[in-house]
Amino acid sequence: MNDPSNTGANATTVIERRAIGEFEDTSIFGVLRRKRGWTDEYLIDINNPFHEELKDVDRMAAELHRIRLSGAQIVVLPDFDMDGITSGSLGWAGLNELGFNAELYVPDYRRGHDISVEAVRELREQFPNAAAIITCDGGINSNEGISEARRLGLITLVTDHHVELAPGSVADIAVNPVRINESYGHPGICGAYVLHQVLTAYAIRYAPNKAGSISMLKLFAGIGTVSDVMPLFFENRKMVRDSLSLARLLYVSIPAEDLVTQYNVENSILMMLLRGQNHHPAFLSVFEGFALMMQAFKEHRKPILDEDGKQATDNYGKLLFASGKLRSMADLTEEFYAFYFAPAFNAIRRVGGSMHDAFGVFTAPTAAQKYEHAKAIIDINELRKELSAEYLAKIWEEEQPLAEKGVFFTDAPLGMLGLIANNLMRESGRPTVVARRPDGPAEPVGGSARSPFWFPIISTMTPRGFFAIGHENACGVRADNLSELVRFAEEMNAEADVIYATMLLSGELDAAQSAALVLGPEDDCDAGLTDVEELMDLTLGIDSLAPYGHGFPRPEIELVVDLSRCSIQTLGLGDIHLRIVLPIGMKMLWWNEADRLHDLRELAESPIPGESIVRMRVKLSINSFRGNESVQATIEQMLEPRIDENDDEENGI
Repeated sequence: MNDPSNTGANATTVIERRAIGEFEDTSIFGVLRRKRGWTDEYLIDINNPFHEELKDVDRMAAELHRIRLSGAQIVVLPDFDMDGITSGSLGWAGLNELGFNAELYVPDYRRGHDISVEAVRELREQFPNAAAIITCDGGINSNEGISEARRLGLITLVTDHHVELAPGSVADIAVNPVRINESYGHPGICGAYVLHQVLTAYAIRYAPNKAGSISMLKLFAGIGTVSDVMPLFFENRKMVRDSLSLARLLYVSIPAEDLVTQYNVENSILMMLLRGQNHHPAFLSVFEGFALMMQAFKEHRKPILDEDGKQATDNYGKLLFASGKLRSMADLTEEFYAFYFAPAFNAIRRVGGSMHDAFGVFTAPTAAQKYEHAKAIIDINELRKELSAEYLAKIWEEEQPLAEKGVFFTDAPLGMLGLIANNLMRESGRPTVVARRPDGPAEPVGGSARSPFWFPIISTMTPRGFFAIGHENACGVRADNLSELVRFAEEMNAEADVIYATMLLSGELDAAQSAALVLGPEDDCDAGLTDVEELMDLTLGIDSLAPYGHGFPRPEIELVVDLSRCSIQTLGLGDIHLRIVLPIGMKMLWWNEADRLHDLRELAESPIPGESIVRMRVKLSINSFRGNESVQATIEQMLEPRIDENDDEENGI
């Protein structure tokens, strides 16, 4: 079957042709391109998906073929985060589609990310007839577990994307873009993508009639790419684009005015195509599961609470609910993967949930069971939000002796430390560590660290003899005792002062934090805010260059708005949102910020010259309603008023 996500290399729009510079662009979008350095050559380069084959893919494909021909059972052994879940689902579905006798082992996050001896023994008990295991998103440094698997007579195939440490893996065959002696050009690919490359290589060599089917499993590799925060360059960009194309084919669009038609995933284009083809039940299962997960997001309703914590009602006494996170196909973007889909699955381990929900969405035998797992995941994520808020509030009620140095103690579950640290870091704008409170000063202490973009934790702290592992701005930290943690806090805080001051004086900090494009009437604006059609063109141009993410962030747009010339009203059931209509007719929406109505109207009516002018960071989007399209802005942040030094002198400051 052909991959329906492949739209062809020549299917470029006028906006896309403008984006890569086929003709001169003098629009606002052209200004943005020049400011961002998005030259023709740069955009063509980062969108080149070509890549060589990973080292030993041919050997692994050959060994897999031997296993398939023998009819022996192979068990997929994944990690437990979103990349691991998508890897495991992809591997289970793909191997079965290729004719393997394949099973899936559900991991236990309490054992950690390494493949442990206990996990291998449990796998052997569950699958006594297994002849081989294939890991995904893990295992490259799990030599004890892999050695145990070999001792138990299992062929060990490892696919991973974490750095291989000396002396190297003891697996029979390993494929990994950051192996010792690997020369893969773009090593920043996720675990699901590594396994997808293995299955693709197998299909090309031994099952070309299934190459199209394996290609469609890019749906899951794209989710893994976004969720594991891989750099969105080169082959990763095409992977995410193709993944979203497939996801949209699994979405059922029902007009907003149609209140009769029930949402049914079987009415999606891709499910109808798949049902009409000859596919293994496991292959069909994972696509059905993803479609049902989207349905669960669409249909989830969260009660809107009033000031007393009770569910709010409208003027007719009807209970009010917030709409789901997937209201239309327009919401189905890489941001949905990053901010809703992946966090919901990752919430399971944060609150002590069951990984059988995570994998059950894709593997349960019936659609009804899959949907129950999907709803359970969303409920778990809501619980995670509630618990995170409770533990965050509790931190300020307890003694925090190292708070001034950016270190906080909590009794929250280990899986929530990073979330709490991230919230505290956003409040302070400084590197932050959240750790479990040790039983005594001589006991080891560990936790999670988060930092702003300008402070690389690992490369700053590990040369000083401290332990930090993970990503530069999001990592785990560990100290042998409380005294060592105090030293960590002191040195981290001191080094942060130096780095911050250096970047502030050099102008790097302001440059990094400034918007990509400023529109409005002020002298520092890049262009005016006077033409809706130009804003539509700008929005289409930005959208044409998606996906955005790590390494290629969506450009921040800043609007300078005179509130005295705007209409400001509440919006939505319960009047919980704000709508600001500009003189040119464009709407600005501010979700869940109706409490600001009074303050904004005061600014609009202020007699002080210039006080009615505010700066908003926004995300531009195209709104479609009953066949009509318009550009709108979603407000993400209102900036503090800028203080002009001349104004300070006039006011005696």
